[in-house]
Amino acid sequence: MEWEATTFGRPVLALVLVASLALFPVFFIPSGPSMWLAGMIFGYGLGFVIIMVGTTIGMVLPYLIGLVFRDRIHVSHFVSLVTTNLD
Repeated sequence: MEWEATTFGRPVLALVLVASLALFPVFFIPSGPSMWLAGMIFGYGLGFVIIMVGTTIGMVLPYLIGLVFRDRIHVSHFVSLVTTNLD
């Protein structure tokens, strides 16, 4: 914890924590340690805001990724169902 606090400035550390909270769930990595660091370094108020921003972005990203590839997923699933029923 001291390494992060001394290496990065507070604004950069906040952005790193928001990015880790947003991207870790997309790649199935637990984001709990990032939440713990945000609370320990920034306190209750600002830590809560950082966690909420990061987790909100982290919930929106998989939705947007699914929204972009939705048609490909449905079409490929439909094609596989049709081809198996024809055989």
